[in-house]
Amino acid sequence: LVDKFRAVAEACAENVILPSDVGCCGWAGDKGFTMPTLNAHALRALRASSVGACRAGYSSSRTCEIGLMEHSGVPYYSIVDLVETCISPGQNE
Repeated sequence: LVDKFRAVAEACAENVILPSDVGCCGWAGDKGFTMPTLNAHALRALRASSVGACRAGYSSSRTCEIGLMEHSGVPYYSIVDLVETCISPGQNE
């Protein structure tokens, strides 16, 4: 689904960045709540990537958003929120 989500993001955002050093957030369903080291290790390169230049990040999983937000310093939202902003009248004027 990566290509499909990227296409959606590119249709709605000015700039899309997919960090090459991050393949998974490491949250592992709900394990990030009890084993935060999984998430910390998986996202160890996230802050150093170009994500820091972003105003917001988007994901398809709420638990991923929690970890991504914590380790990037960037607010993360559902990809659905990006689509909503993109198609809502008056949002892009």
